[in-house]
Amino acid sequence: MTQSDSKSSPEAGRSLVVRWRILAQKRLDHLVELYESGRWKLYYDEPEFLAMIQETRSALKVWHELAPLDPQFDQPAGIAPSEVLDDSPPLLPSVLVNQVAVEHELRKA
Repeated sequence: MTQSDSKSSPEAGRSLVVRWRILAQKRLDHLVELYESGRWKLYYDEPEFLAMIQETRSALKVWHELAPLDPQFDQPAGIAPSEVLDDSPPLLPSVLVNQVAVEHELRKA
């Protein structure tokens, strides 16, 4: 299969449409967040903001029609307990590079 064949495959086309659908969803999520926080008032007047929301919803509807959600692939990502980040600072080893010892721990305990 040549490179041009891979670009024109149905899977590649679906992937592109799915990415646009995801981008439209992110845009709507951003506008909703602006509305909920009230920050939209800093950037837009009310009619302009409402028009943007309507345009974004219309675009998202079109992208959903072009690439409907696939239950096999469009699941929210789960996080395994082992992937949860630990917010505590890393502990310093008692002996650092070139056998230089740590004499004082300067961070608060």
